[in-house]
Order: sequence, then structure tokens, then C-alpha cells
Amino acid sequence: MKKGEFIEYVTDKTGETSKKTVEFFDAFWKGIEEQLKKGNEVCLTGVGTFRIKKRPARKGINPQTKKQITIPAKKVIVFKPSQSFVDRLNG
Repeated sequence: MKKGEFIEYVTDKTGETSKKTVEFFDAFWKGIEEQLKKGNEVCLTGVGTFRIKKRPARKGINPQTKKQITIPAKKVIVFKPSQSFVDRLNG
């Protein structure tokens, strides 16, 4: 499901206008992004937790040249679903 399809689904379920739904959707993700940038976890009860994990620099191999390279450290977003969410998905 793409963003437009999801917006349409939520619009149909809530009876809101698609404009309001898009505004909510964008504000929702912007809020999560801002909190993660501050180093905070975002815990959505019944859904899961978003957090930032620091991945250290490491050695790798360029598959084209077979030369050793250094892959720089970076931050990655990790999502851990709540147990109740997993249970609902599994019936």
C-alpha cells in the first residue's frame, strides 16, 4: 500500500477530508522524526517503539573492485513492534 492509498483508506474509515488526513499523517511522521532527532524513543502503546541505533564504522569490501573499504558510522531507525500488535497480526 502506498501513501496515497493509505490516505484514501483512512479518509474512508474516518469520514475526514483527504486534506485533513494528509495534514494529520504528515504531522504524525514529522513528530516522530523530530523526537528521534532529539535522541528520544517514540513508544506508541499497542503498536511499537521507534528508536535510533548507532551503527559503528566497519570494514567492508567493494564488490566491484574487491578492495577493502571503510563503511562510515551512521544512525539507523529501528522499529520494534509491541507484543500485542504481533499477537493481533497472528490472529
